[in-house]
Amino acid sequence: MLSAYLLLFLSFSLFAQPAAPKIEVMPPPKSVVDFEHEFKGCPENSECDQVMGLQMQRWKDLITKLEEDEAITPPKKAQFLELFRAKYGLPIEFYTIKKSQQGFKPMYYNSQCKEHNPKGNEELRVLKGISFVKALSNEKATIWRDQAQIEVPLGTLLTPQPVLVYYSETPEKYQLPLGDQPLYIKNKELIVLKEEDNFFYALSVSPKGEWKVENMDFTRLSYWEDKRENVTCPPDKTNVAPSLFKVEFCKTVWDDDLKKTVIVKMYQGCST
Repeated sequence: MLSAYLLLFLSFSLFAQPAAPKIEVMPPPKSVVDFEHEFKGCPENSECDQVMGLQMQRWKDLITKLEEDEAITPPKKAQFLELFRAKYGLPIEFYTIKKSQQGFKPMYYNSQCKEHNPKGNEELRVLKGISFVKALSNEKATIWRDQAQIEVPLGTLLTPQPVLVYYSETPEKYQLPLGDQPLYIKNKELIVLKEEDNFFYALSVSPKGEWKVENMDFTRLSYWEDKRENVTCPPDKTNVAPSLFKVEFCKTVWDDDLKKTVIVKMYQGCST
């Protein structure tokens, strides 16, 4: 029933047709959003085609529905988002280059990092890409675009943030979207607090890169957050991040199975 409701909600506009054709004067734009991009759904200042605009609009419509409908309980909201993730993926950020437009065609922006913008060579410029991703392992990303599922190997066309968890001296390696940090760990899965237009939800990430939107107890948010502290990173010459990441930092993160904090190493492209 839940799946059917979601599909009905997502496809309603496709089937809604007027009773009889009529000529109307086109109304003026309803908000500033109408001026942001030539393709509806595409964010302002992004390089984004019509396909990505449609996917972004479908995502925004779902978030708006979940925010405004008070009858939908938090567990149901998580179920709706998980159904969406399984079918269409979630919009996430990673580093890419313009050559990706010949393949899976992510939406992209310029990176703010000076090192990512060498003068006189557009082909070497590093960009911030956004695609709808269903799963993200250490080898590949599973992407949904234009009614097709695409497997994209990690590399110059798609570089997410590597994350190292020091359960022992030999860390476990995960991949997360740019800017994401684990809030806590359970069953060796990183629980990441995600935000979309002030709407928050939890995403679990397994060591194998399997994703799932979880129903999280938000009353414990401060408990997990209090456990996170900046610490010195362990010396580790074995695990080297891609050269796009110039800044590494570490935090303690609560492991609910070990009942203690563990050190997690994360990365940024630059300090700005």
